[in-house]
Amino acid sequence: MAILPEIVSVIVASYNDTEDLEKCLEALNGQTARDTLEIVVSLDGGDHLPEKVAARADRVVEGRHSGPAGARNRGWRASTGDPVLFTDSDCIPYPDWVERMVMALNSGSDAVKGVYSEGGTRIIQRLAQIEFDERYKLLSKHETIDIVDTYSAGYRRSVLESTGGFDESFPFPDHEDIDLSCRMAGEGYLLRFAPEAKVSHRHRETWRAYFRMKFSRGRWRMKIVRRYPRKAGTDTYTPLCMKLQIILCPLLAPALLLLFADPLPLALWAGLFILSTVPLVLTAFRRDRSLVLLVPIFAFWRGCALFSGLCRGIFAPEEVN
Repeated sequence: MAILPEIVSVIVASYNDTEDLEKCLEALNGQTARDTLEIVVSLDGGDHLPEKVAARADRVVEGRHSGPAGARNRGWRASTGDPVLFTDSDCIPYPDWVERMVMALNSGSDAVKGVYSEGGTRIIQRLAQIEFDERYKLLSKHETIDIVDTYSAGYRRSVLESTGGFDESFPFPDHEDIDLSCRMAGEGYLLRFAPEAKVSHRHRETWRAYFRMKFSRGRWRMKIVRRYPRKAGTDTYTPLCMKLQIILCPLLAPALLLLFADPLPLALWAGLFILSTVPLVLTAFRRDRSLVLLVPIFAFWRGCALFSGLCRGIFAPEEVN
């Protein structure tokens, strides 16, 4: 399938998630390209790995608890392969994932991004996967992209070396990979989408957990916007309708306050909001049509979480700088 180099390194950062990590390593050991694979587990502090789990990796790198950015940097710097691939410890790569990633890099790319194929059976997990599918549809329209997420990511080693890797001032698993993507794109490297490079995942299992995750996304997004102001307006990953929803969500309160005086503002708000959900509804209809009626509720929940996080990032910038 793909012309494979002598060694391909896969880095998996891990922090006290032995059960998920074991499943991830099992999937990596079942890769069609296993003979060329160097599997590196980089521990972000925490507990030592049980021997039976550590034995599934070719190398285990230990370090202090500083966040996934630091763990990934320790991992790729301790590895020997080129290219360097990343997946998360709670992901399960498909058997041909490595080959698909290498094939995409061999097409002339400096970095590539794969996809989540599925995220769980709960309603919020299925809705979250629909959100990813909508984003993937947007990415597929672009010859080059400006985002590579580490749940399914591949880089040429020379690019990691020239950019210095992940910025360790990001202490949480949030936007450290976006920051690296922005730096790479800004320096003229080619980032491309690899939709055939699939990993399965367990998305957030409750509405509350999803809200908290999106709040964090909005909060740390402001650090990216301060560094790369042009990203505030456009990127290849965020649908315009989602941006509109972030604006509309806080406007519901004043529309409700005006309801008894004039119902028109609320009617206009409802019309605009429902219209903004049409692309996501169409994606749901194609993938999981039983969820179509829940899409507007999901979009409102997401918009409120992102708006709240953005406000936190704006008015408490010292927390994310």
